[in-house]
Amino acid sequence: MQLESAFDDRILGASKGPMTLDRSNLIRHASALMASQSRRELVLFGRDLDPQLYDSQPFLDGVRRLALHRPSICVRILLFDTRKATGAGHRLIELSRKLTSRIAIQRVCEDDRERLDAFLIADERGYIRRRLADTMEAVADFDNPQESRLLRMDFEQMWERSSPDTEMRRLFL
Repeated sequence: MQLESAFDDRILGASKGPMTLDRSNLIRHASALMASQSRRELVLFGRDLDPQLYDSQPFLDGVRRLALHRPSICVRILLFDTRKATGAGHRLIELSRKLTSRIAIQRVCEDDRERLDAFLIADERGYIRRRLADTMEAVADFDNPQESRLLRMDFEQMWERSSPDTEMRRLFL
């Protein structure tokens, strides 16, 4: 049995209890599972769009499905810097360029750049949080509305102070 399958039975909004994730493949799998189960909103905060975690086909499929089934912006991403991801052809960046009315990516303001963590929140129910964004150690909980709301409140405050990223503009020649 693969390690990833150990939490395949987790259901967003129903499976209580934190899980410790100590490898990038576990975080990637949990992120894809959460994205595929989200029905209303997905928010992501981090230094960059780590391709190990967020450039996998299952994660992108979950984001695409959510974005296509919601009438307005339902995926919001706050990053310190998108240059690395745009330069590397990150598929989530490309998806956001195709679905601009559903997926928004903004740049964190200078005042918020001291944060060390990174997180993903699904439907204000489940979350995955790395206390240190530069590590591959995380806690995931598929049904913790209290912690998810606290993280989302932090996200909302940062979002209000953030700005559109000029790196995200596509030039048509």
